[in-house]
Amino acid sequence: PEPGQVPFLPVIDAIDSLTIVRNSPPAEFGRFNGGVVTIVTRAGGDSYHGTIFDFGRHEALNARNLFAPPDPVAEPGKPRFRRQQFGGTGGGPLRKGRLFFFADYQGTAQTIGRVAISTVPTLLQRQGIFTEPVGGRATPVYDPGTLAQVAGGAFTRAAFPGNVIPASRIDPAALALLQRYPHPTSDGTANNYRRVADEHDAQRQIDGRLDYHMSNRTRAFARLSVFRDDFIPVSPLPDGSGTITSGATGPQQTAALAIALNYQRTLGSRSVNELRIGYTRRAVGRRGLDIATFMIDGYQQLGSPPNTTSDYRTDVTQVIDALTWARGRHTWKAGVDARWQRLDVVQPPSPNGTYRFSSLFTDLPGTSGTGSSFASFLLGQVQSFSIDLQRNAIRPRAHSAEFFLQDGWTPTDRLTIDAGVRYTLNFPSTEADDQAAVFNLDTERLEFLGRDGHPRTARELHKLNFGPRLGVTWRAADRTVLSAGYALVWIEQTGITTPFTTPQFPFLQTLTQRTLDSVTPAFTLSAGPTSTPIPLTPDAGLGQGVFAVDRSLGSGSAQQWHVAVRRQLGSHVSLELAYAGSTITHVGIPDSNLNQLSVNELAMGPALLERVANPFFGQIPRSSSIGDATIPIAQLLKPYPRFTTVSLYRQNVGTSAYHAGEATLEHRLAHGLSARVSYTRSRLVDDASSVFDASILTGPVANFPVADSFTRSLERDLSNGDMPHVLVAGGVFLPS
Repeated sequence: PEPGQVPFLPVIDAIDSLTIVRNSPPAEFGRFNGGVVTIVTRAGGDSYHGTIFDFGRHEALNARNLFAPPDPVAEPGKPRFRRQQFGGTGGGPLRKGRLFFFADYQGTAQTIGRVAISTVPTLLQRQGIFTEPVGGRATPVYDPGTLAQVAGGAFTRAAFPGNVIPASRIDPAALALLQRYPHPTSDGTANNYRRVADEHDAQRQIDGRLDYHMSNRTRAFARLSVFRDDFIPVSPLPDGSGTITSGATGPQQTAALAIALNYQRTLGSRSVNELRIGYTRRAVGRRGLDIATFMIDGYQQLGSPPNTTSDYRTDVTQVIDALTWARGRHTWKAGVDARWQRLDVVQPPSPNGTYRFSSLFTDLPGTSGTGSSFASFLLGQVQSFSIDLQRNAIRPRAHSAEFFLQDGWTPTDRLTIDAGVRYTLNFPSTEADDQAAVFNLDTERLEFLGRDGHPRTARELHKLNFGPRLGVTWRAADRTVLSAGYALVWIEQTGITTPFTTPQFPFLQTLTQRTLDSVTPAFTLSAGPTSTPIPLTPDAGLGQGVFAVDRSLGSGSAQQWHVAVRRQLGSHVSLELAYAGSTITHVGIPDSNLNQLSVNELAMGPALLERVANPFFGQIPRSSSIGDATIPIAQLLKPYPRFTTVSLYRQNVGTSAYHAGEATLEHRLAHGLSARVSYTRSRLVDDASSVFDASILTGPVANFPVADSFTRSLERDLSNGDMPHVLVAGGVFLPS
C-alpha cells in the first residue's frame, strides 16, 4: 500500500523469524529511508502442531481515575474497557514429505466507554426565547429584517421585543433540523449535554499457507492473508452528529488482502533462482450522515465532521526475480524488482455541504456582546456555505522497475566484502482517466494532463538513479570484529514515487458562497445556495488556490553509513560500540506556497490591510475571498494576485541529517538467561519537520507551514522527530 501504511500485522504465533537491518543493507533491498524488516511466516511440517490463545482485559482490573471523585453516585464505576484477543494456529502435512499447510486466525473485540460533553440549545432557545443569561447576562438579539443604514454609512437593527423570536419567523428548514438536537441533560447554556456510549472495534484476521516440495531441486509456497476491521466511534449526539475526538471521524470499515507466491529452483550445485510475486490491497470506507453539516458557533454541530465520507483503495503488485550463484570465494546475486501501484479515491471533505452560522446577522452591527449564532440559525441566516464536488473516483497509477547486482566476496577467512549497486526507474504517474490538471506558472492557466497536447504525466523520468552499496566485515582478533557500511537508496515518497502525484482540482473542487457585506446573509436556509460548479477550463483556477508541479524534481535519496566494533567479553557476553549516520536529500513535503509576500513587503505592516479597488473585479467569482470590489493591498503585491495560493504540489526539497552513537551489551542464552541493553545518543536535524504530520490522505495542503517558502534554511533546526536519548533493556529467564 501507500508509504507509511501496511495492510495488517502478522499474528505473532505465525512468525517463524524476524530480521532487522538497521543501516546500509545490501543492494537487493530498496525504496526505504530507515531500516529493513524481513518477516518470514511459519510453514507446516511432517507432524501436526497447533496453539490457541486468549488475552483479556477488563475495567475491573484498571485503576480508578486519580482525578475522579470517590463518590459512587457521581462516579458510579470505572469507564468500560473490555478487550479480548483470541485465536490459534495449526499446521501439518497434507502429504508427508511433500505438501504441508499452516493456518492461523486472530480476532480482537474491544469496547471502550466514552463520555462526550456538548453544548446544545436549551429548552427556551429551542422556542426562540433568549432570556437566559450567557456569561452573566442575557445577550440581546436583533431582527435581521430591520436592517437599515443610517447617517455615515453605518448599519443598525431593531431588537426583538423581549428577546423572543416569533414562531412565525423561524425558518422551516431550521425547525426541521432542530429536531435532531437532543434536549439538555443539565442546566446552563454551555456544556449542558452529556452522552455516555460505547465505542466498538472488531478485527478479524486469517492467514493460510501451503508449501509444496516438488523435488529436491524445486520448492514453492503460496500464502493468503485476509483482514477486516470494523470501527464504530461514539458521536457526541445520538443521531451520529458532532465532532468525534477519538479514533476515526466516523464509522469505518477497513479490509485488506495479501497474496504471496514463491518459487525456488536449484539450477545446479552452485546456483539458485527465486521468483516472488506479491499482491496487497487495502481498502478503507467511511460513511457520514446523509445530511449536510451545520456549524453553529458555540454549539455542537449537526452532521458529520469534515473528511468523514471516504472510499479509497490502494493495491500494489510486485514481482521479484533473483538469481544467486557461487564461484570460488564470490557469491553473486542479481535480480529485478518491478512494482505496479494503484490508487482509487473518493474523498470529498464535505460532499453534502457545510453551512456556518454566527451572531453576525442578529447582532447590532459594530457592537460586541450582541447577537446569537443560534438565533441566526433559527432565522435561517447563513453566513457561509461550502461543498466539495467529486463526480468520479480519482485513479492515479504508477510503476517502477529496479535492477540490482551484488557480490559477497571473502578474500580471506577474516575479511568479507559485500559490494553492489541498485538501479531505480520511478516512472512518472498518470491518472487512468486523465483527471489531472497543473497550474502553469508562466501562462497562469491550468493545463489538463493528457489533453490539448499536454503530456499525461506531471513529472519527468529520471534515468540516473544508481544506488551503490558497500559493506566490510573484518575479524581483527578471535574476540573482536570490525564492520563498516555505506548505502545510497532511492526512497519511496508519498506523492513523488507513488500514484498520488498530481493535484485533484478541478476534478475535486470546492464551491463556496458567503456574505458579501457582513450585514446580509449569503442566503437563507430555506432558499438554499446558488453556487454552481466551476467549468473545466484553463481559467477554472481564478480566485482559487491552485497547484503547480516542478516537472524536473525526481525521487529523493537517502545515504546511510556506519562503523562498529564488537568485542566478546566472555563466553556469553559481548559489547558493541557503533556510530551510524544518514542524510536524506529531497525530503518530500506537502506543498510550498509561492504566492506570498517578500520580507520587504511584509515590512509595510498595517498598510498591507488597506483596501483598494480590485482591478480583477468581475473576472474573479464573487464567492472567492478575493472577488470583492475592493481587496487588501497585500493581495495585489503577491506574485499571482488573481489566486489565493499558488503551491508547488508535493515538493521534495527538504533535507535531514542524523548522527548517532550506539552501545549494546548482550548476554546470550546461558544458564537460562538472555538479556540485552542498548543505549543510543542521537541528533536529528531537518528543515521539514511538519512532513511527519502529513500522509497520503491529507490531499492538497495549500500552505506548508514555513516562515518563508523561498528561504528554507530558516526552518533548519532540531527535528520534531528528534529523540536524543533512547535506552532499551530486555531479557528472558528460563529456569531449569
